[in-house]
Amino acid sequence: MAIKREHLPLPTSIVVTIVAYGVLSFVIFRERPSAVQSDFVTRLLIVLPHAIALVNALALVLLASGWWFIKKGFIRLHRIAMPSALGLIFLFLLMYVTRIYLGGVKEFPGPEIIYFYLYLPILIIHLVLSIICIQPVLYVALIGLTHRIEHIPRTKHKMVGRIAVPTWILSLALGLVVYILLYRAY
Repeated sequence: MAIKREHLPLPTSIVVTIVAYGVLSFVIFRERPSAVQSDFVTRLLIVLPHAIALVNALALVLLASGWWFIKKGFIRLHRIAMPSALGLIFLFLLMYVTRIYLGGVKEFPGPEIIYFYLYLPILIIHLVLSIICIQPVLYVALIGLTHRIEHIPRTKHKMVGRIAVPTWILSLALGLVVYILLYRAY
């Protein structure tokens, strides 16, 4: 049974999501080597969280801009902003996976009351939203990238995008709050 081109975004987005979850799970739950890290890795681990936050913030700006562009009818600008935001998110994920693989997860250094009543709830919401929005974001992106502009209104691009984009925006914004709490506030 052949899958028509217009139906490819759904299975493709599901497969890519499963692969991404698999890679991230491997990196997070693998056994850490006890070997001493090189000077380069140590420096990289110092720089990566800040670079990750910068890329995350740029993706957030592009995503919000792309959403605004489409609401105002600026389709060409929307078609530039959204894939650019997606590209930055792929860069973010590459840097994030590298940081986790090389250095593990950073523990919250602040007071326990802030940890339990601010940091942890924000982190949990951020993680849940980021897990939930991967597949719909990929689905919407694949429709936008594989369909002609005139065919997109006949797809679920707009309907799914109305849910995926705000979810993605909130996830990115909360990720920046997590960064501020981990690396700037404490």
